[in-house]
Amino acid sequence: MTLVDEVKRRLDIVQIVSEYVDLDTRARTPKARCPFHAENTPSFVVFPDSQLWRCFGACATGGDVISFLARQHRVDFKEALRIAAAKAGIKEYDSPRETKKTSPLVQACEAAQAYFSSVLFSPRGEHARAYLASRGIDESAARGRDFGLCPDGLESLAGHLQSKKVPAGVARAAGLVTQTREGTWRDMFAGRLTIAIRDREGRIVGFGARSLTDAEPKYLNSPRSDVFDKSRILYGLHWAIDAVRLSGTAVVVEGYMDAIAAHEHGFVNVVASMGTAITGEQVAQLRGIARTVVLALDADAAGQEATLNSLETVWGATGGAIGELGARQQAEIKVARLAGGKDPDEIIRQTPEAWRTIVEGAAPLLDWLLEAHLSRNDVATPAGKARVTEKMFPLIAVLQNTYEQDRYLTVLAGRLGVTIEQVRASAGRIRAQRRRREAAPAGSRISEQALEAGAETAPEGYLLTLLLAYDDLREYARELPEEVFVNPGNRAVFTAWRASNIIEKLRETVGPELADRIEHLQARSLPPMDQRARVAAVSDCVHRLHELHLRRLKAQEARALAELGASDGTPEIKALIEKRSLETNERLKDLFKRYV
Repeated sequence: MTLVDEVKRRLDIVQIVSEYVDLDTRARTPKARCPFHAENTPSFVVFPDSQLWRCFGACATGGDVISFLARQHRVDFKEALRIAAAKAGIKEYDSPRETKKTSPLVQACEAAQAYFSSVLFSPRGEHARAYLASRGIDESAARGRDFGLCPDGLESLAGHLQSKKVPAGVARAAGLVTQTREGTWRDMFAGRLTIAIRDREGRIVGFGARSLTDAEPKYLNSPRSDVFDKSRILYGLHWAIDAVRLSGTAVVVEGYMDAIAAHEHGFVNVVASMGTAITGEQVAQLRGIARTVVLALDADAAGQEATLNSLETVWGATGGAIGELGARQQAEIKVARLAGGKDPDEIIRQTPEAWRTIVEGAAPLLDWLLEAHLSRNDVATPAGKARVTEKMFPLIAVLQNTYEQDRYLTVLAGRLGVTIEQVRASAGRIRAQRRRREAAPAGSRISEQALEAGAETAPEGYLLTLLLAYDDLREYARELPEEVFVNPGNRAVFTAWRASNIIEKLRETVGPELADRIEHLQARSLPPMDQRARVAAVSDCVHRLHELHLRRLKAQEARALAELGASDGTPEIKALIEKRSLETNERLKDLFKRYV
């Protein structure tokens, strides 16, 4: 996953835009007065489903979250990506001016925790304290582990934060309150037992909350914010970090209560992934402090596709090594299986020694992945052998030690009943087929779902590959507007290409993110073509990108009109959208006239 993709995955465009404009979020398509030109009627619309924005007024432009930040801060793609990465919590690109320590979101969370705690240990919190006692959490542990209670009644967190001068926008951005369709404010965790989530440095950045009734969902976490991303934070790491350093081992469980039970019973090197499949970002939190990372999975985890995929991703990202600890020592990732359908909380409270045995008996991750794939495929058949090889060979190839590679290939071949040479040959054919699929130009039809999702489309990559391969095609694409590129990385590459006179020097003039993308595009193979065929291919791509762009605009206009009609939107903005829709129709007609 590239930095651009990771940034867009983590950021929510509604939340980011709300930091800069007063966005009305009561409708499915939030709207506001455009921040890029003066106007009285809101013409700026955000599309949460596709994570795009568009101005139907004088700007008549739009884009994704990165393009919004570029326009808002009046910077180029590289700087906009840095700002977006900092907001997404990617430390390598953090701005020193935007630290969590001084973040108003952290301050709002700290104020919320003080309030939640006061409610829990008041008479109103008696039923919540009774629930905690049933789970083995006494008052001392409840205070020490940051439990609280968000009341469900006339008194509210929203009112408390207002009395503490916390702006409503900050409270919403921190995920503490939400705005209803009627415009009123509602506590995010009303009527729930809360538990504060602290980052590695011990700052409160979010909350987990459990229903004390039959209300769904049973568990609720803070939404992603500038300071909180559940996929990157390990619950309890600020408690466990010294013990992990001392013991050299970090144990990762799934739930808050699992981690708390472990700490209350003396297993203080345990952290939690907060109910989600483990991610590479969470494992990276343990970089430099652990020699061994043990992932304690539920007994049925091998049958969970998400768990299997996440562990493969972790292995592919780390190769089993989190980071060097000295000249030779590297950390190892292992998996501990929990038998009998019990979770760590139950095992630790009933038989602590059994938990110790389970952790000590953890198997290396690659061994666990091999057993998982063998159990999911019938290796008595050629198709089953091929599927296991396709899954396991890339994981084995990640190993940096060639002797370890040979050892695992020998094991794989033995379990499949074939020779190592057959495994290598099969893997070679699989990789060749994959390269051919990636290099083949896509057909002319692209799904509406892909268009609406803003997915990277084949014509963009194919056009850039042609332009980077043949400098004599420059005149046929130089006038193409950059807005037709859906993928921001492709758009930035095209902009850099258009500004550069020498293709060979292009990678030297851009940042590492674009340099990697350019290298990937230049490595793609192209079918043999003469000059006429190359010109025809570029012209076809230009036409298709124009057409796809206009079709996306039409889809946005239709959706905005439908949703505004359903919510009785203002006549002024409807008139603006209808005007833009007519203009888009004319542009489509002109496009087909020119290319007939």
